[in-house]
Amino acid sequence: MNAAAAHSREQTLAGGLAFAVHVLLLIMLVFGVSWQHKQVDNAVVVDLWRDLPAAAPPKVEPPPVAKPEPPPPAPKVEVKPPPRPEPAPKSLPKPEPVPKPDIALKEKLEKERKLKEQQEAEAKKLAAELEKKKRAEADALKKKQATETEVLKKKQAADAAAKSLAAEEQKARDALAAQQAAAAQNEIDKYMSGIRNKVKPLVRVPPGVQGNPKAEVEVEVTLLPGGDVLDVRISKSSGNAAYDAAVESAIRKAQPLVVPTGEPFQRYFRRLTMAFRPVQ
Repeated sequence: MNAAAAHSREQTLAGGLAFAVHVLLLIMLVFGVSWQHKQVDNAVVVDLWRDLPAAAPPKVEPPPVAKPEPPPPAPKVEVKPPPRPEPAPKSLPKPEPVPKPDIALKEKLEKERKLKEQQEAEAKKLAAELEKKKRAEADALKKKQATETEVLKKKQAADAAAKSLAAEEQKARDALAAQQAAAAQNEIDKYMSGIRNKVKPLVRVPPGVQGNPKAEVEVEVTLLPGGDVLDVRISKSSGNAAYDAAVESAIRKAQPLVVPTGEPFQRYFRRLTMAFRPVQ
């Protein structure tokens, strides 16, 4: 408000000064023109001319016009921004009525009781959930252990059955092998008995050895597949060279010996060891 009033006063003062200056200039202009006319009227000029020149109109110079002084520059008025309106104060909440001490204490105790009950209910709920989770985990663990135990029992039963079956099969194989070995042994014994019975009658026992149970000679005989004797070698002497020679001679005389063919011959009769005693 003060700034606007000052600005209005400054404009009025500037207008007044401009008007006074214009009035002063007008007075000076009028005074100057009047003074020139008075000087012309008072002057007397005498001049003689033979021929009068044509009268020229007097040259009237216009009075000098005083240049008006420029008005002083208007003072700069700093325009201040309008003040920001202050925010209206917020309405303060109405104060709650202060309860009476007994009522306030009662309400406080009631709130504490409800809060305690809520906390206890949440604690019970959490404990129940934890117990439920533990039971579920224990049941799952028992079920897993039962399953693993059942699988282990089945595996043990299967292993036991497999072992039993393997034992039965091995027993059967052993029995078959024993049976085959017994059969082979019987076959070998049969051929050995045949060879012995063929050689024994051909042994000429010397008189000094006959009836001596200690006079036992062992011979190693190499045979051909047809039963022919390839070689006879005394592996253990009876102590009597005549008896040893008599046994070797009898084996050579008894050829060809009766022997099996194929694998039994190659295994048992290709190289045959026999023992002979003068007392049988």
